[in-house]
Amino acid sequence: MAKDIVTDTLVGTILDLVKRIENLLVQQQTSDPQSRILVALAGVPGSGKSTVSQALLVELASRGICDAAVVPMDGFHYTKNALAEFENPTLTFQRRGAPFTFDATAFVDLVKSIKCMPLTATSQPEQFLYAPSFDHAIQDPVENAIPISSRNRLIIVEGNYTLLEEEPWRGVAALCDEKWFVDVSKEVVLERLVRRHLVAGIETSALKAAERVRENDLVNADLIREKLITPDVVIEN
Repeated sequence: MAKDIVTDTLVGTILDLVKRIENLLVQQQTSDPQSRILVALAGVPGSGKSTVSQALLVELASRGICDAAVVPMDGFHYTKNALAEFENPTLTFQRRGAPFTFDATAFVDLVKSIKCMPLTATSQPEQFLYAPSFDHAIQDPVENAIPISSRNRLIIVEGNYTLLEEEPWRGVAALCDEKWFVDVSKEVVLERLVRRHLVAGIETSALKAAERVRENDLVNADLIREKLITPDVVIEN
């Protein structure tokens, strides 16, 4: 069972999470001021992980905490060219978004590098690591699109599989100080993702989009729940 369940409105949820982060930062300053706090933010497809993470950054900045950043998992999708080289490319493209269609090892390696990167004060030289982003227009990753500063004290590692109890994904949770999970009903997932697939041009009809959600996204959601590493917080969005 999770330690805490957040069931308030989104605004109330964000405020609760910000308080939790503030407490973590205070503890960090007391116990190990040179360490960096990593939060694994997982969730089923369409649960609103990105909405939660971006709202957190805005609220933290309003309180003067501007040394936080989000590192999304989406940039670690295998490229379309790479997927075309898989043993069964037709099935692979149909299941794009499933765990095996991501370069999980590279993602875990980046999280390790973030964890190990020295935390630097404003009086010290700033260092950077770079993460890829995902361009929905071209439906492919963009290398080195997201800078991660050595001055970032808080990193939110966000993605569907950041709490997946499966190799090599479980390495992400092992590196993080907190584990948060965003959940939502299957009906809401279906509604949100049909709309998303149509807007992104992944499918051209609502019928096809709904079929894709049922055959891929909801299958992935079931796997995420089945193999979920126990979170510290569950966010009912």
